[in-house]
Amino acid sequence: MSWVFPNPPKPAFSVLFQLIFAAVIALVGMALNAPPAIAAQDKEVSATARANQLAHSGHTEQAVELLQSTLAAHPSDLQARLALADIYARNGQRDKAEAEFHEALSLHPGSPSAEIALGTFYLNAGSLASAEQVLGEAVRRHPKLTEARAQLSLVLARERKYAEAESNLRTVPPPTEKDARVRYFRLQASIHSGLGDSRAAAQAMEEAWQVMPDNEELQLVASIAEAEAGAWKTCIRDVTPLYKRHPTVDSGLILLRAKLASHADFMPTLQSLQALNLPENQKLDLTVRSAELLASAGQPAAAAEEFQAALKITGGADDILLYNLAVEEFDARQLDSALATLATLRAQNDSAEVEDLIGDVNEQKGDRSAAIQSHEKAIALAPSEERYRLSLGAELLKFDSYAPAASVFQQATELFPNSARIYVGLGMADYFLEKYDDSVSAFLRADKLDNGSGRPLGYLGATQMENSAGPSQAAVDTICARADSDAQQSNAVIWCSALLFRKAYLAGDRSAAPGIVARLRRAAKLVPNDPVTNCSLGEALQWTEQSTEARHWLEICVKLRPNSAEDHYRLSRVYRGLGLKQAAAEQAKFTERNNAEPDQHQAITDKFAQEMLGHSKTAVDPQTAHPK
Repeated sequence: MSWVFPNPPKPAFSVLFQLIFAAVIALVGMALNAPPAIAAQDKEVSATARANQLAHSGHTEQAVELLQSTLAAHPSDLQARLALADIYARNGQRDKAEAEFHEALSLHPGSPSAEIALGTFYLNAGSLASAEQVLGEAVRRHPKLTEARAQLSLVLARERKYAEAESNLRTVPPPTEKDARVRYFRLQASIHSGLGDSRAAAQAMEEAWQVMPDNEELQLVASIAEAEAGAWKTCIRDVTPLYKRHPTVDSGLILLRAKLASHADFMPTLQSLQALNLPENQKLDLTVRSAELLASAGQPAAAAEEFQAALKITGGADDILLYNLAVEEFDARQLDSALATLATLRAQNDSAEVEDLIGDVNEQKGDRSAAIQSHEKAIALAPSEERYRLSLGAELLKFDSYAPAASVFQQATELFPNSARIYVGLGMADYFLEKYDDSVSAFLRADKLDNGSGRPLGYLGATQMENSAGPSQAAVDTICARADSDAQQSNAVIWCSALLFRKAYLAGDRSAAPGIVARLRRAAKLVPNDPVTNCSLGEALQWTEQSTEARHWLEICVKLRPNSAEDHYRLSRVYRGLGLKQAAAEQAKFTERNNAEPDQHQAITDKFAQEMLGHSKTAVDPQTAHPK
C-alpha cells in the first residue's frame, strides 16, 4: 500500500527529459511533403514561377505586383492565387492571405491543392480547429488523398487527438524525400508518445535517425525516446558515441540516467559531466539536474555531494538546495550532517517542511522528545496542512504513545473529515488502545472515503489478524462482502480468506476448513507473492494435517516473511512430522534467532509509520517548488 500526499513535487529529471523530448519532436506546423513544384507550361504559369523566384530572393513587392497583374487578367488562375496567398502568409499579412485562400476555394470548390493550402495556412497560424475542419472536409471528399491525411494527422496530433491522428497517419506511406521522411517519423513518434506507447515512439525515432544517420539531433532524440521506453542498453549504445564525439549537457544527462537505471557504473559519466567547461549558471543547472537524477535513482550519498557542489556555486544561501541536501543526507543516513544542514536552513528560513524533516532525523537518532517537538512545531507553522498531523501521529505510534496519537488523529478528523489517511491513523491508534469496535469503525470510514479502493482494508485485516479475541465479525463481513462482489480486489480477497481461517482456527471449527482452503488457494493464485496468503494457506493445510502440501506453502511463506519466528516454527513442525530431522533443526535455529525480532504488533506499527512518513519527504523540485 502506498499513498502519495497531495500535489507531490515532480522530480526534475522527469521534467527535463519530457521538455527535451517535446521540444525536439514538437510539431511545428510544417507540411510533411514539400509543395509541388509549379511547371512552366505557358505564360501565366511562368509568371507564377517568376513571382515565386522574386519572393524567395527578397523582392516581395515585385512578386506581389506580378501576381496581381496576372490575376487581373486571369482571375481563375489557381496557382497564381495560391502563390499570392502564400506570400502574404509568409509576410505576416494574415487577413490578406486568408482572403486569397478562400477566394481560391470559391473559384475552385473541392480543389485538393486549394484545400490543403488553406488547411496548412491555418495550421501554421495556430488555428487548429479551422485547420481540422478544412482538412477533414478534404479527406472526406478525397479519401485517397494522402497529402491531406498527412496534414490532418499533424493537426490532430497538435490538438492531442492522438488516436484520430494515428488512424489517419496509418494510411499514409512514409515519403521518400529525406526531410519529409524524417518529419513523418517524428510525427509518428509524437503520436505514439501521446498514446503512451513509448516503445513505438522510440522505434519511430530510430527510423527517423536511420534516414539521416549523421544527424546528431536525431541521434539525441532517438536516445531520449529509448530512455523514455526503458530501453536502457539501446540508449547507452546510441548516446555513448554521441557524447564522446560531442559532449553536451543533454546527451551526458541522458547517458547518466541510462547508466543509473541499468545499474551500470555511472561515476565516469558523472565525473565527465562535472569536468565540462561551462559558464557558472549552466554549471549550476547541470549540477542540480545531476543531483536530481542521482536522488531519483536511489543514490543519496552521491546526490548529496552534487547538492553540496551546487551550494558552493550559489554561495551556500539557497533555501531550496539546502533542503534537498538535507533530504539526501537523511536518506544516506548522514544524520549529523542532515541536522547541521537543517540548522542552517532553519536559521535562514524556518518552515513546516524543515521542522518535519528535523523531526524525522531526530527520530532516526532516537531522540524522541526532539522529534515530537519538531513535528508539533511543523503543525504550528502550517496548521491547515494534513501531512504534518499525519507525521506527528505516526511518530507517536512509533514511540508507543497511543493515547496522544489517538488525540492527534481525532482532532485531525475534525479538520480533515474527508481524509482516508487520517482515519487509518485513528484506526491504528484505537486498535493499540484495545478500542476494537472504534478501530473497526475508523477503518471502515477510511475505506468509504478512499472510494472502496480496498487499501484501508489492508490495515483493518492486519490488525484483526492480531486481535487476541479473534477477528471482529463486522470486519470479516465487510471484507468478505467486498471480496465476493469483486473477485479481483486483491486486498479484500487476501484478508477475507485469512480472517476466515483465523476465526475458524481459534474456534476449532475444522468443518469450515475446506471452503477456507479453497478461498486461500484462489487468493494465492490472484496474488502469488503475498506473504499473508501463502502463510495462511500453509498454516491451514498444516491444521488439517495435509503436511506435504503444507510444507510447500510454508517454504514459500518463510521466503516471503523470513524474520517471522512463528512461521519458521510452523515449518519446523511440518518437517518433523515428515521425518525431515535436519531440516527441522535448521528451522528451529531460525525460530530462535528470529525470536529477538520485533513482534507482529510492532511490525504493523513500523509499516504504518513508514508509509505515513515516507511520501512526505520527497526532495523539492528546484525548478517548480521550494520549502514554504
